[in-house]
Amino acid sequence: MMLKQRVFLFAFVMLGVAIITTGSGFIRQAVAEPVYLLPGSPAASTNVGQVARDVMASRLSKAGLMVREISPVMKELGFALDGNRAAILAEADVLQARLGSGFFIFVEYDELMDPSTKSLSLRLAAQIYTTSNGFVANWTEPSRTLLLPENCTRICLDRLVLPEIEAQADSLSSSIVQLLKRPTGSSDGEAVPVQIYQVEMIDLDSDEMLELVDLMEHEFPGFIAITNSASRSPRLRFDYHTTASSQKLNDWLRISLQEIGIAPDSDADLQVMTGFITIKRYDTIESRGSQGNTVKFN
Repeated sequence: MMLKQRVFLFAFVMLGVAIITTGSGFIRQAVAEPVYLLPGSPAASTNVGQVARDVMASRLSKAGLMVREISPVMKELGFALDGNRAAILAEADVLQARLGSGFFIFVEYDELMDPSTKSLSLRLAAQIYTTSNGFVANWTEPSRTLLLPENCTRICLDRLVLPEIEAQADSLSSSIVQLLKRPTGSSDGEAVPVQIYQVEMIDLDSDEMLELVDLMEHEFPGFIAITNSASRSPRLRFDYHTTASSQKLNDWLRISLQEIGIAPDSDADLQVMTGFITIKRYDTIESRGSQGNTVKFN
């Protein structure tokens, strides 16, 4: 029987950056407020967690953010320093009153060991919330699998894991900075909430998928980011972050499908609902056919 170990490390960063949307439609960093990093819930590899936090602190500092210690504030408020996401969000009102507006970035570390194949899979991910407990976005780094030598001890694991964690933490921090600073493409002069749609494309060929995703990323107003992409033929799934409404997305997707040679009514089924977008190309067998003589044949 396969023996697996799963280790979770949660940490959060409170990113105190005031975000405003200008009339030209660009999100800008208005005030560089302090950034607070907290160790996560107890994990099997505290060394790995510390390395990830140190790298993220360095990367966020280089991006112009002030990284400061939050432990005194948490102790003053009587909150545990275990980084439990649910517990932190439950106290969001208290923390916001004490620390001001900003963002919580919860970072999750997954480690999956499979002795039967002598491999170790690891991954960093982040979920971003406002300090008022409003969900903003999530971001996941690609999972990496490391092959382990025989009789690899904890010291051996650290030597293999730490360089990869450093690289993933740096990449994750960079992605978060870009996500928060990325231009929206449209604006009414006020901040607009970011919506996340779970997109699924089914039975489109690879060229059609690439063309459609390219249009959604580079030409749709309000685009923020694409995350959690996963492809398994004939399906492509990803999370699409945008400030655009579902009605606008429906209209733009119909235009885009026609642009790449797909008739949205006869060649494909397009469904756009709050939080979900599905685009399924009809197979030949699914063709709707002609209307026929409905008077004679009914």
